[in-house]
Amino acid sequence: MKSFTHGMLFNFQEAAREMFARDITRKVGDYLAEHPQSLFGTIDLGSGSIYVYGHLRQASFDEEADRCEFAYHSIEGDRGTETLSYEELLISHEAGFDIVEDEGAPCYYDVLYVTFMDEATGKETTYFIADEQRVAQPLAYVGEYWQRVSEVGRDVDFQMSGCSKIDPTKGASCCEN
Repeated sequence: MKSFTHGMLFNFQEAAREMFARDITRKVGDYLAEHPQSLFGTIDLGSGSIYVYGHLRQASFDEEADRCEFAYHSIEGDRGTETLSYEELLISHEAGFDIVEDEGAPCYYDVLYVTFMDEATGKETTYFIADEQRVAQPLAYVGEYWQRVSEVGRDVDFQMSGCSKIDPTKGASCCEN
């Protein structure tokens, strides 16, 4: 079974966990159940762009079929689907912070991200899922959160046995000392 890292950042507390297809399917499904008006699109910090495809209806991650599928309604009302290889799923992230907008009551706002990497080119594509209703400018949070969470968990490799944290400055496991 292929696993991948899920990096998390909650009110500046970082963590990472191992995920499988069933885990990310459940996480996205629970998010959509709680926030049915969730925006779906891609974010690329390198080019400074955020593209909104529409509202996500459902997502599925199937390792056996080597298929990840995001079904959405475009802003114009058309149905669309993004289909990707499960083998190309690189990492997922979740970021959430307690925020206050316009002198209102505090609100917890969170965003999910799923990143795929094209093996041939090494190019990453990151999709976001963000509730449209809880805040006035959800895309501002999508961008700001991604800047903060995008590197969380990338130094963890659950495919290794034993200690799995890699120290990039040493080039080896940091647990060997």
